[in-house]
Amino acid sequence: MTAAHVTTQERRAHPRRRVLKKVKAVFNSNQSVLDCIMRDVSQGGARLSCSQAILLPDHFTLVFMSERELRDVRVAWRRLDEVGVAFVSPPRKALHLLL
Repeated sequence: MTAAHVTTQERRAHPRRRVLKKVKAVFNSNQSVLDCIMRDVSQGGARLSCSQAILLPDHFTLVFMSERELRDVRVAWRRLDEVGVAFVSPPRKALHLLL
């Protein structure tokens, strides 16, 4: 198979599954919060849809509201209203969420 025939899915280290989850991007020393929707997720990262994804810094904390968990992430790619992130920390419990 040539490089022209390799799809995006085949280049991923981990298979992604579709989800629709409310998440929050927290940055700027916990002073800024951006609401996002997680569109798909894998063991190594996720694709987020955010109205102002371009404002996100290269590293931020992702808050999984329903699971009450936090993960540090690194931006892998970005578009106008979407961002792909790589998980750079294991999940940790959020004891107090005031978001």
